[in-house]
Amino acid sequence: MRGAAFWAVVWLLLFGSVPDAAKAALLRGRVADIDGKPVAGAKLFVYDTANVRRPATFISPPSAGDGTVAITVPPGTYWVVARLKKDESYGPLMPGEKHSGEPAVMDLTAEAELAQEFTVADIRDMGRKRQAIAAELVRLTGRVLDSGGKPVANAYVFASAMKEGSQIPDYISAWTGADGSYTLMIPAGQRYYVGGSTRFPSPAWRASTEVMTPVGKTDVALDVGLALE
Repeated sequence: MRGAAFWAVVWLLLFGSVPDAAKAALLRGRVADIDGKPVAGAKLFVYDTANVRRPATFISPPSAGDGTVAITVPPGTYWVVARLKKDESYGPLMPGEKHSGEPAVMDLTAEAELAQEFTVADIRDMGRKRQAIAAELVRLTGRVLDSGGKPVANAYVFASAMKEGSQIPDYISAWTGADGSYTLMIPAGQRYYVGGSTRFPSPAWRASTEVMTPVGKTDVALDVGLALE
């Protein structure tokens, strides 16, 4: 009996977790920049709800040199973003950090494995793939305000040469602070349409404010309303 009990314990230690492991799902990703080159060191932030402005439910290991990354999660539906951050915090995104925009919805309730491509870009350079960086920049600063004049936290400010569109705007700020404050650098001497957005401005957006950036002036104060989404 003593020997049987011993081997029963061994069996439980070796195989007792197999049924739970069999229920796990595999989420694979490949992270690239806006030029299609693989990005190493990026992580998948996995959420069990559409609210991605909070600590992630799961965070993957860093992506490999070829941009590939994988994480095992329980079966379910997840909202996934790829981020290349200086730390593992969920936000706000800061200049120099990269992200993939709106989360990809991945349904792993029935599938045991799913793969997804993620494109990440610097929030300072988003949408400027084919644009030369201007020699003179103007710093827009102010707050994002809702229709009642109250500050909006965790919003973006964007600037575009077009008043509305479905493509990524030319320039996008980091998330606003608790007081709705933002900073956005754009070229001087040009006309831009500016708006605020509580989500990454896609698939469609319409700016709320028109501004002509002055030459010879480095700072412009501008409060921005939420754009039509």
